[in-house]
Amino acid sequence: MGALVYDGESYEFDDRTVAHILAVATVKLRRREPFLLSWPTGGDQETRTSVWIDNAIPLRYEVGAEHVGRLDQAWLDELMEMTTRASGVVLP
Repeated sequence: MGALVYDGESYEFDDRTVAHILAVATVKLRRREPFLLSWPTGGDQETRTSVWIDNAIPLRYEVGAEHVGRLDQAWLDELMEMTTRASGVVLP
């Protein structure tokens, strides 16, 4: 199980998801292009947590590389496209 540590708060995701978020966020942060990242929390799909990914906010990833395998280019493209939407990146 991987984690996204955002401004000192840790959020758990599977390693594969963290690896894809890491790849997209790295590109966006290098370009100084902040974006919104949201995902479902709790037992329902109606409650979501959202964070603003920006260079000014401490961000750390924890991922077990041996559990990731190759990154899915189609998913990376989809995530990258979502960064330009007002709703931001919305994870399933």
